[in-house]
Amino acid sequence: MFLSEDTKMIGAAEILQSYAAGKRNFRRVNLSGVALGSAKLRDTDFSLAIMTGIDLNHADLSQAILTEADLTAANLSKACFYRANLQKAKLQGSVLSEVVLRRAYLQGAILSRAILKGGNLQQANLMQVDLSGADLSGADLTAAFLVNANLRGANLTGAKLSRAITTGAIMPDGRVSEPLVRT
Repeated sequence: MFLSEDTKMIGAAEILQSYAAGKRNFRRVNLSGVALGSAKLRDTDFSLAIMTGIDLNHADLSQAILTEADLTAANLSKACFYRANLQKAKLQGSVLSEVVLRRAYLQGAILSRAILKGGNLQQANLMQVDLSGADLSGADLTAAFLVNANLRGANLTGAKLSRAITTGAIMPDGRVSEPLVRT
C-alpha cells in the first residue's frame, strides 16, 4: 500500500503514551502489525490509518473513529467498538470473534471473509457492507440495518436476525431480500 507523505509509522508504546497524555488524533498513522491487545483507546480518531495485521484483541475502541481505516487481516477478537465509526473501513479477512460492534456505524465497510463468530452487532448500521463469505455464526444482528448489504456465501448459522432490516440485501443463497410490507 502506498504511504502518503503525512503517514507516520508509530509503535504501541508511542500510541499508549500519547493517549495517556491526552492525545486522541491519530489520523493517517501506520500501525501495521502493532500489538495493542487490551489497550484502552476510547474516543480516538484513527481515520485513514493503516492498521493491517494489527492486534487489538480485547481492546476498547468505544466511540472511536476509524473511517476508511485499513484493518485488513487484523485480530479484533473480543474488542469493543461500541458506537464506533468504521464507515468504509477495510476489514477483509479480519478476525472479529465475539467483537462488540453494538450501535456501530459501518456503512460501506468491507468485511468479506471476516470471522465474526458470536459477535454483538445489535443495532449496527451495516448498510451497503460487504459481508460476502463472512462467518457470522452465532452473531447477534438484532435490529441491525442491513439495507443493500452483500451477504452472499456468508455463514449465518445460529445468527439472531430479529427486527433486522434487510431490504435489498443479497442473502447467502444469492437472492435479494424484499422490502418489509406492513399493513
